[in-house]
Amino acid sequence: MPSTLLMNIAWTSDHTPQALLFDDGQLTPRTIDAAPLTLSFDTAQRYCTGWHDLETGERHSCPDQAAIDAKYEQCPACQRRTGFNPAFYHAKSVSEQQDKRNHQPHYLYLAYFAPDHIKVGISFAGRGQSRLLEQGARAALVLETFPTALIARQYEADIARLDGIYEHLSARKKRALWASSYSTEAALQQLDAALKRVSSTLGVTFADTLFIDCDSAYFFTAPPPLDDVVSRNTDAMISGDVVGCIGTELIAKNDSRLLSLNLKKFIGYPVELSSTIEPISLPPQQASLF
Repeated sequence: MPSTLLMNIAWTSDHTPQALLFDDGQLTPRTIDAAPLTLSFDTAQRYCTGWHDLETGERHSCPDQAAIDAKYEQCPACQRRTGFNPAFYHAKSVSEQQDKRNHQPHYLYLAYFAPDHIKVGISFAGRGQSRLLEQGARAALVLETFPTALIARQYEADIARLDGIYEHLSARKKRALWASSYSTEAALQQLDAALKRVSSTLGVTFADTLFIDCDSAYFFTAPPPLDDVVSRNTDAMISGDVVGCIGTELIAKNDSRLLSLNLKKFIGYPVELSSTIEPISLPPQQASLF
């Protein structure tokens, strides 16, 4: 097994992006901060990312250090150890771990990504805002916290049937929406309008809604323009001064150009890291008409 693997990319409870590395046999968290960084992944073989204890929140490396097919993140044994199924509502049966999680509080939310792109979802309340930040929402409106995931899911399914509200947005689509200019005021207006439509159509009201400006957590300084960010996913490599992280997309500046790499695509793969900046051949910059 390679000496260093990327095992996970997540947002901590204090709204900090963090990579989890398997480094020389140990799980090592590494905070993503404003510093020079080069990441280069070897995608020839993927390895199991280990298992997650739903009750304690602890992550564990795979005891077998198993090599796996590229379409999976875990080996079958670690999947069983974790016992988590995000689409539990479609399953004929769930694990004991999943059943216990389902009977804990979950909140219902509307997530704003760009004008006319609002997604409905639910999250385990114990994770706080981490789920919203990990999916790269620019803003969100928490509607209500329910005693179980099953109740929250019923509302989620009803809202997802409404025109103009998404249940799923692909990573590629979210990234394309970065080009839309973001303002807190516009996001709040669209989320409020969506809430009113949900309430009037379904005949429900929600108590103590909470607006969250997720975008303020993503960058270390003022947010840069995102209309010409070069994706490095095909190259499996990024190098530059890290300026932020939108969800699981690392953003770095190299020779005045902004680059991105979706780290979630590369969990389970060997990685080489350095605190230097390497020159990268990039496509010509888009010319502005004005």
